[in-house]
Amino acid sequence: APMPDREGYILGDQFLVDPRDTPLLVFVNTRSGSQQGPILKTQLRSLLNPIQIWDLADGGPEKILKSFSVFSRLRLLVCGGDGTVSWIISALDEMQLDRWPPIAILPLGTGNDLARIHGWGSGYANESLLMILDQVKESYISLLDRWTLNIECKKKKKATKKKTESKPFINYMSIGMDAVSALQVHNLRENSPNMFFSRAVNKVWYALFGAEDAIKASCSDLPKQIILEADGVEVPIPKDSQGLIFLNIDSYLGGVPLWSRGVPIQKRPARYIRERRYSDGDSLHDDFDDGDYFSEKRHVMSFDESDSIIDDGSIVENENIDMTPEDRLARIMDCTSPSSCQDGKLDVISHRGNFNLGQIRVGLSNAQRLCQCSKVKITMKKGTAVQVDGEPWKQDSGTLTIERQKDPAMMLHRALEEGGGIETEVANLLEWAEEKKIIMKDTHTTLMKEFSRRIEKKTRARRNKTQQTVFASMKKRIASSNRFPSNSDL
Repeated sequence: APMPDREGYILGDQFLVDPRDTPLLVFVNTRSGSQQGPILKTQLRSLLNPIQIWDLADGGPEKILKSFSVFSRLRLLVCGGDGTVSWIISALDEMQLDRWPPIAILPLGTGNDLARIHGWGSGYANESLLMILDQVKESYISLLDRWTLNIECKKKKKATKKKTESKPFINYMSIGMDAVSALQVHNLRENSPNMFFSRAVNKVWYALFGAEDAIKASCSDLPKQIILEADGVEVPIPKDSQGLIFLNIDSYLGGVPLWSRGVPIQKRPARYIRERRYSDGDSLHDDFDDGDYFSEKRHVMSFDESDSIIDDGSIVENENIDMTPEDRLARIMDCTSPSSCQDGKLDVISHRGNFNLGQIRVGLSNAQRLCQCSKVKITMKKGTAVQVDGEPWKQDSGTLTIERQKDPAMMLHRALEEGGGIETEVANLLEWAEEKKIIMKDTHTTLMKEFSRRIEKKTRARRNKTQQTVFASMKKRIASSNRFPSNSDL
């Protein structure tokens, strides 16, 4: 007779009716921003086996993950905000599994930026749970870069050694004015959690504190207080900058594509401008349309010419190219490559404070693109607010470094078509080919990474086109509402 594990579960592939079934483990954060978790947990337990639903308020995810990890085709559904997803990813990383179970998201947080870019929407609005469970089954795998922020504080007089700390993140890291507002909201939530009872109310608090900080301009001296180095080269910070944002995904403040709407600080010399692409048919001009700067014809570089894929799937530049510091600075500040969450690059944005972020949100202004890089070093001359994935704190002076983690997270992207579409079919085909020993595991992994990049490119182009249409319509309405009446109207 099969023996239960330490947690009392008897689980395994041998108990599945069909070996192609994909068992589901659901995590519910009943404390997430919209407070929908308790009702959702009850509804899910009526639809699934209750042991498949784990309330994170009852304990961390580690034990239940270990029990369910015996399923070779396990999938996860995380009901919570981006912070909850990050928590689950960190737990999976510590377990060091041979195969990561891919993660779908039912967004219950305030911003839900990670859920947005993977097609799960801006927030749960009481849709049919049966429909959502079907979408999880039909979704396809997408990769997500993971990053680590290493913090080294200045050594105090009485201290024997420097204080160091590490924080993982998957969405963004920011320093400056927006982090100050996030810290104020965080402190209020900790002291008065009853004042945060819906997604709309949460956003109101962010707006109120943002407006207050916009008046104070407490980070107006930010360019003098920090030194930014990207890939070993010091990058000049705009004099009017009041905050820097390091983006892994092109979604911020609840769905604002800062990089796609951003503009470079200045045109780079033509000889430094190039297109970075991952494979045939994946070129920059399909995704950008920002006037003459992006419409110029440029040489397209492919893997065969100067790029190569390393074992973890990221893109590296040919180290044999002899470049001066000026050339390296020009290259990382080129800022013509589209944002990608799986290219091993961070997109660095500068903004002019919370009022400027509000303008960007409604399409009345643009963020400033600083650079794209793989490693970051920030030297802080004095303390200021910092946040990673919505977790803010007051950081003392010291040094911050950002490095990419080796293995990407396995996410699930919602398929656009009912029944899964071609993306899901290709992913299933690759799994079938490995199971039948037609291809090896390493080949499956490489093909999956390349497939994920190509699908991301098409999804990004489709999303940008939709957003451009929406904001063009908004601007037209604003212009028509401000139009002065003509003589014929009087």
